[in-house]
Amino acid sequence: MKKSQSIYVVIIALISFILGISLYKGGQDSVDPTTLVYKSPRGLKSFAMQSHTGSVFTNEQLQGKWSFLFLGYLSCPDICPMTMMKLSQILPELKQVADNSQVVFVSVDPKRDTVAKVAQYVDYFHPDIIGLRAEHKDLYPMVRDLGLMYSIPSNDIEDNYYVDHSGSIVLINPQGQIHAMFKPVVKAGEVPTIVPEIVVKDFKIIQQ
Repeated sequence: MKKSQSIYVVIIALISFILGISLYKGGQDSVDPTTLVYKSPRGLKSFAMQSHTGSVFTNEQLQGKWSFLFLGYLSCPDICPMTMMKLSQILPELKQVADNSQVVFVSVDPKRDTVAKVAQYVDYFHPDIIGLRAEHKDLYPMVRDLGLMYSIPSNDIEDNYYVDHSGSIVLINPQGQIHAMFKPVVKAGEVPTIVPEIVVKDFKIIQQ
């Protein structure tokens, strides 16, 4: 190969490389900065919780579904009801994007949130929302595996307490893997919650 031909090949390769990087970054930047999409979806360890209907809810109930998981508790004064309201409003849109979409509320207040109370809570927002609860020993490992957290007061306090917890929504794919995370938008003087339009828009992108 002549020297001029070699230079030509190198230039073409360099252009292709730069173009490839640009396209890669374009794909990465297509979702909102508050949305984290895992390059390789993470497996979710086996778990078992109680659903609001009293039945057992395990990894099996995540199979074949796009599941939007949100942590909260029934006595939460702001972020929980606000997020639940937003999720209930966009659930029909999420089902239009993928008809196998479901919203799952996970209670992180085992002491106060009984199955019956969780059932009333989720039904208030939308009859299709699934409510889950579990005792701390089963709940904590599952929440940690999701990449989220919660913190409850000591056992000495029986009532009138707050539970610190993550405000993000975890997206589980139909293979039961952690696929993405929608983070709340933080603004001064406002409760940090998700932006419904971002969730719907980015879910469409993820589906592509």
